[in-house]
Amino acid sequence: MYPLFESVCIENSQIKNADYHEARFRKSYILQYKTHPSYSLFDGIHLTNLDSSLKYKLRIGYKQHGTRFSFSEYENSIPTTLKLVSDDTISYGVKRNNRKKLNNLYKQKGDFDDVLIIKNGLITDTSYANILFTDGDKVITPATPLLEGTCRARLLDENRIIEKRILEADIQNFKSFQLVNALNDFDPTRWVPVSNIKRE
Repeated sequence: MYPLFESVCIENSQIKNADYHEARFRKSYILQYKTHPSYSLFDGIHLTNLDSSLKYKLRIGYKQHGTRFSFSEYENSIPTTLKLVSDDTISYGVKRNNRKKLNNLYKQKGDFDDVLIIKNGLITDTSYANILFTDGDKVITPATPLLEGTCRARLLDENRIIEKRILEADIQNFKSFQLVNALNDFDPTRWVPVSNIKRE
């Protein structure tokens, strides 16, 4: 049983955001096991047999004393319509294999591509990604994500986005949004109108 995992993007035969994945792995490991890991997230992983023209998803499951990993080809599949759903009890601060509550919310999406989760009145994440908003000038991400994604963390460090507490009612103040995660980086051409976010 590997209770925790990281999903990593391999592009041009390179691991993207490696330092951010390693940092989140170490933080999550300490929270789970109350001690520091004796190994690195990427121990034993070699990229020599991968096609450099393809994009891959590297999934690394880990437990107290080791990892297992798998590669799969990845094609971008990014939701563009979001249904607002509320859950004031959900928590997913560590990337766990147990996604039962997230999956139950996802099942409420109906004809939408994904759900955008509201917790205690504040915008958090979709079921698989962090969200970015723009007013045409600044790019803002909610300060209350369920999971602090590696792409989101890097964009914050690079001062390309800023954090702000965003209420459901605040969505109307933005022009557009996009979703980012480890497999789908920020793309200034990928904005979607906020009118694609609805309660029904």
